[in-house]
Amino acid sequence: MVIHRSDLHAIFLRACRRAGVELLTDRTVTDYEHTDGGARIHLADGSTQEAPVVIAADGLHSVARRKLVGDAVVSSDYVAYRAAVPIDEVRDNGIAEKDVTVYVGPRCHFVQYALRGGDMFNQVAVFESPKALAGQDDWGTPDELDAAFAATCDTVRKGIPLMWRDRWWQMLDRDPVETWVHGRIALLGDAAHPPLQYMAQGAVMAIEDGWVFARHVGRQTAANARVPDWDAVLASYEAVRVEHCRRVQTTARAWGELWHLDGEKRLRRNAIMRGRDDHDYAFTDWVYGPTALDPDEEPAMFTPIPLSSARLGDDVAHQVAPA
Repeated sequence: MVIHRSDLHAIFLRACRRAGVELLTDRTVTDYEHTDGGARIHLADGSTQEAPVVIAADGLHSVARRKLVGDAVVSSDYVAYRAAVPIDEVRDNGIAEKDVTVYVGPRCHFVQYALRGGDMFNQVAVFESPKALAGQDDWGTPDELDAAFAATCDTVRKGIPLMWRDRWWQMLDRDPVETWVHGRIALLGDAAHPPLQYMAQGAVMAIEDGWVFARHVGRQTAANARVPDWDAVLASYEAVRVEHCRRVQTTARAWGELWHLDGEKRLRRNAIMRGRDDHDYAFTDWVYGPTALDPDEEPAMFTPIPLSSARLGDDVAHQVAPA
């Protein structure tokens, strides 16, 4: 399922309003600290807020993560361009209106899918930046976009001129960490597990985090006469979510490498993928199954297939043999 980001935000906004949640916008959290009964946040305007539990869902560049973990973001040297346009603008480009389509190639890929009942069409162009590899600060610029996709197929090349060129997204993540809970402060979403985008799990992992946290609040509230045991809630949340999200983060990195292969490795990947049944979802069943509430509910991972196991035909083998 795909959905426009602002439509997803609107669903949650309506739910918050129905639930009586007080939403305070235009606030910047500058610091977090522990208290005897919970945690406190400091805001840029000099004010503070306290609660029994503080959930820091403040994204890839999380202030809480910097304070509590202190690790650095990791650059993949890849960059993404995006564009959502009326579907009439792309109907003559050879698109598939009913499918999510991914074109993969050496050091680049291109994603296309319809949104809002087919009225809009989204495109994402991702490529490795030569400027990033050279250590330059200003990398992923539009000239690199055009060069990266110059030799691709017609449908992709027709889509590239439609990409927004006034903004782009450097593809960053962080190494997985096992500790998300520090006292009564809990990391959630990208603050806890920012992934590369290759598995399209960034938003849904944050949604799952919130759902799992809420279910454990419900369990502990019922078990403790309507007063949650917050420490038990936080322990249960961390016990189940850390491993699932670690799997997604590491698999996303591996899949990014797999998509962007060149040379003989690319041919071996293609041979393996062509040998799979179109309806074989063994590589992703662990992702799309029910969300685990306890560690023993987490499904087994897929079994990787080594590229070296691929059989290349004589004609292909001749192509990759040294001249």
